[in-house]
Amino acid sequence: MNFLQSLFQSANQPPTPPTIGEAFNVWTYYVAAKECRTLTMMMSNHTNDIEQKQLIEHLISEVLEPQIKQMTDFLRNEGIPMPPGSGDKPKANEQQIPPGAKMTDDEIANMVLLKTIGLLSLCHLGLAQGLRDDIGSMFYNFQAHVLAHSYNLKKTMQKRGWMLVPPFYYASHGVPR
Repeated sequence: MNFLQSLFQSANQPPTPPTIGEAFNVWTYYVAAKECRTLTMMMSNHTNDIEQKQLIEHLISEVLEPQIKQMTDFLRNEGIPMPPGSGDKPKANEQQIPPGAKMTDDEIANMVLLKTIGLLSLCHLGLAQGLRDDIGSMFYNFQAHVLAHSYNLKKTMQKRGWMLVPPFYYASHGVPR
């Protein structure tokens, strides 16, 4: 990880305008991060599990909000139009949500995990297609923070039995190929 970070810091080139691909990747990640923030805010209303609420709050305040602010500044500074977005969702009492509309803790955790996997994929794309060092560094840092959060979420999901695990594969012996 230090090697990659040193690449971005050592180049220090004057920024050119972003390519259309770079602008699109930042714009798309911004939309995905805002959507993830809105959905996780709503999902926090569905649980009374303290650990689940802490994971969601950490994702929102320590990962998504700083990233959204950084991308907002970037998009505005580069003159790229801001996409529309959802606002904050109000707090609700989880006990007042009807059973047919309420998500379970394992459903919440798996939805959050899927959203973070999507963000990681967009980070990889931004890194692979980025030409500007500042954009590459931004996606590298976003990826590191989302990955760290996903790791903590995965460990909690495994501990709680919330992880959806596909069947194990055992190769049959003696089957012709």
